[in-house]
Amino acid sequence: MAIITDEDAGGGRVCPYQMAFMLDNWMRRLFQNPVKLLADYIREGNTVVDLGCGPGFFTIDMAEMVGSTGQVIAVDLQPGMLDRVRKKAFRKRVADRIAIHRCHPDRIGLECTADFMLAFYMVHETPNPRSFFEEAKSMLKAAGKLLVVEPKMHVSQASFDTMVEDAVRVGLKPVDYPTGMGGRGVLLAHG
Repeated sequence: MAIITDEDAGGGRVCPYQMAFMLDNWMRRLFQNPVKLLADYIREGNTVVDLGCGPGFFTIDMAEMVGSTGQVIAVDLQPGMLDRVRKKAFRKRVADRIAIHRCHPDRIGLECTADFMLAFYMVHETPNPRSFFEEAKSMLKAAGKLLVVEPKMHVSQASFDTMVEDAVRVGLKPVDYPTGMGGRGVLLAHG
């Protein structure tokens, strides 16, 4: 196994790309089917941002959901993860509707306006969740939504509540606490 540098893995806080098989496999699909989890949030023609996309577990399905008139922006810190998304997008014939963006350890660094943003199992890996939410809010359209799901095994209820408080402090408001996501979830919108 290769050594992950600070530049590639945000100081070792993120799941290394060598473990991508754990994030994208048929067994996970049985419990976390992307289409079932996201069908209420994504429409054809939407601009969608997959924050911390990893190997593209959600990205590819979202690209199919937005259709030929929509776009998905796959954002990750690690080039190895983004390479996997790119290859998978070509294999699944949705590469024309997926843009790849490498973020920085401390900021997303993306200028866009999104109808929907997904942060699945990744906010706890950011160095400053409040700054993350502030930047994410600036990218959301007025009616846009941000879905945050955090793993119970890594994020306690108290830590999740603090995370939601950080989002509220920057002007986002919880509009739903969806269940059945495989973790603690909150749907956020402009406050």
